[in-house]
Amino acid sequence: MIRMKRFIRYSVLLLAIIGGIMLTLLIFISPVTEYIIEKNSREWTGRKIEMDRLGINLLNGKVGIKQLKFYEADDQGLFVTVGNIRINTDLLSFITGRNIIEDVLIENAVIQVLQNGESFNFDDLLLRFGTSDTVEQPAGGTPVAFEVRSIEIRNNTLIYKGVSPLVNISVEHLNATCPVISSANPQISISATCAFNQGGDLTADFLFNQVTSLYNLKAGITDFNLTHLYPYLQDYLLVKSLEGFVSADLRLGGNAGYPADIAVSGDFILRDFSVADTSGEVIASVGSLHINADSINPAGNVYHFGALSIDRPYVKFAVYDDGINFDRMLIATEEVDSVNAGGVPVEDYANLFRMIADYVHLLTSQYKVSNYKADKVLITNGRVVYTDYTLEDKFQYELDSLSILSENLNSSGERINVVMRSKLNRTGSFSGSLSINPDGYSEMEMNYSIKGIRLSDINPYSVYYVATPFIDGDLTFENEINIRDHKLKSENRLFIEKVVAGKKIQNNTAINIPVRLAISVLKDLEGNIRLSVPVEGDLDDPDYRWGKALLRVLKNLAIKAAVAPYRLVADLFGGSEDDYREMRMGLLQRQPDRNNLVTLGRIAEVMANKPELSVYFTGSNSREAETEFLAIYLAKQKFLGLGLNDSLSPEDDLQIRQLANRDSLFTAWLGSQTGVGVALFSVQEMSVQLSGRAYLGSKISAIEEERARAVKSYLISKGVSSDRIKMAHSTTANTGNISQTPSFAISFAVSDEAIETAVR
Repeated sequence: MIRMKRFIRYSVLLLAIIGGIMLTLLIFISPVTEYIIEKNSREWTGRKIEMDRLGINLLNGKVGIKQLKFYEADDQGLFVTVGNIRINTDLLSFITGRNIIEDVLIENAVIQVLQNGESFNFDDLLLRFGTSDTVEQPAGGTPVAFEVRSIEIRNNTLIYKGVSPLVNISVEHLNATCPVISSANPQISISATCAFNQGGDLTADFLFNQVTSLYNLKAGITDFNLTHLYPYLQDYLLVKSLEGFVSADLRLGGNAGYPADIAVSGDFILRDFSVADTSGEVIASVGSLHINADSINPAGNVYHFGALSIDRPYVKFAVYDDGINFDRMLIATEEVDSVNAGGVPVEDYANLFRMIADYVHLLTSQYKVSNYKADKVLITNGRVVYTDYTLEDKFQYELDSLSILSENLNSSGERINVVMRSKLNRTGSFSGSLSINPDGYSEMEMNYSIKGIRLSDINPYSVYYVATPFIDGDLTFENEINIRDHKLKSENRLFIEKVVAGKKIQNNTAINIPVRLAISVLKDLEGNIRLSVPVEGDLDDPDYRWGKALLRVLKNLAIKAAVAPYRLVADLFGGSEDDYREMRMGLLQRQPDRNNLVTLGRIAEVMANKPELSVYFTGSNSREAETEFLAIYLAKQKFLGLGLNDSLSPEDDLQIRQLANRDSLFTAWLGSQTGVGVALFSVQEMSVQLSGRAYLGSKISAIEEERARAVKSYLISKGVSSDRIKMAHSTTANTGNISQTPSFAISFAVSDEAIETAVR
């Protein structure tokens, strides 16, 4: 009995001790573990770790961490902060070897990734944990079983900062779920959503097989702001802004072990895209671009698209003495390689665009693009503005309403067919078609026509190269090109209606061709020119150029026509019906000149003999051209020291007009007066800046009013009643060509019914 009592006493004591130990363990395991982790964190991880509270419940297997802080290697900043971590385990499963974690929750985490060249702020962690020796599984051993039944990442933030180039991008509201990760199932499924700090949302569903490395990704992007990529673009272009929004619905599949073996399908949309140069002027833009990819697989040589459409593309193309505007924006490769912050070596320099270019190069170098097709390629509402500052006077031309269509584009088809249309400088039109054999592109047929081109639009070129401006004339050009076995045959039909050439202008750049005489001889009795010029050539000849061959034929034809007899055209000189259609005046001209007085005299004679008629004068003027002309005139006046008054002697006026716009002393003086680089700005731009656009505008308005008063006063002096003279407000064209001189379109009317008009 005594022994039994003693046994019971010792048993109770032992149970009390064990219970006390368990109670102590339950009470103090959390703070003790927290203390041990924080104390040894640098030794174990190389980083300082802190947490506000660690909770471990040995009864139900729950672990919770509040405000976990994972510092940078130098302890000067935070690499990762996590607001809350929760882990629920099945304790019994760890005893049985099944190792089940019921769920893992990570929320309100902030991860900061810093990049300097090719170095990241987590490189030390990769070095510490990524290169450790792998513990080999004992022969015949059983793999460790595990199962994580739910992983959820909620309301987290990823901050990426790059030093070279300088980038700061935040991925916010990052949420992700993973239903299960198990040793018994190699499949991993992840769904995620996030938003970007400067605009854009992302959704993704990712499926990966750990055994086969096969993956599938379905990603949706909504209005991703291209401003994120602007820092990378600065390494290649001197631009002020990059704007636009990207949306996509993509499906990707492949093998992680073979990066180039990738299959892509889906839709890609770019809208409101624009690039502005350093002055803030947009040089290229796209209203919308939509690419529908049916199947793209470089490894399988498959490039199949549904529709590719581009709406409202715009390009501003300008030519200067030192190159084109795009050349001045480019940064040389050496300069990009030398751009590094804090002495970052070239090999450590990182740029997203360069990475993409390297990947594209990998694809194109390993695989041949020979199997392609697209249901439709469509470009609509395109616009191109071309400006040439290399001539004596600025030349500007505009293509608008540009459309290009190609349907059933197929590498295995017999032909690739393309249809093109465009308006030309608001008065002309272009239409054409192209048919190409995709097998080597050795066969081609092209037909196009250009109609309604005003010859006066090309005066800066005609004056520069043949010293002759065109006063009037509309051009139509039709071309048919046929290529077989690298042999070209083309038929070129030229029709110029009502062509009138001005007097020859002396310059040092023109070739000596009697253009006016040639035109006079070539014109038929209706004042038109019709030519048919066949051209043939061998495209294998490196010296052959179709355009040069055509110009050479036209030049020879003009010279031959110029030496023909003149008696057939002598009766064509003198007045014509065109005298009653339009009256042209010179830039800055205020009073009718001798030619204008002849026109006004004939109109006065018509009015005297037709008392029922009223005459309408509709002014037309290129404000931009006359503003630039006035600006240059005033600049020359100041440069020559002739003052700024409006009362100049004829000798002073002649001296101003004889001074070449591109005179080196004058342009250098302009540069010094405006403080801008002569090579980067035209004479027109510097002259306008010198006087100020507001002042020039008021002067032009005064000149236009004086012109209208002078015309009306002259007719009144010839006996025409003032109520029969109708002066309409001036219309202003947006062209900057100096050739677009002021004019009055003349029309006649009885009451409200126009019986004749001179405006075409």
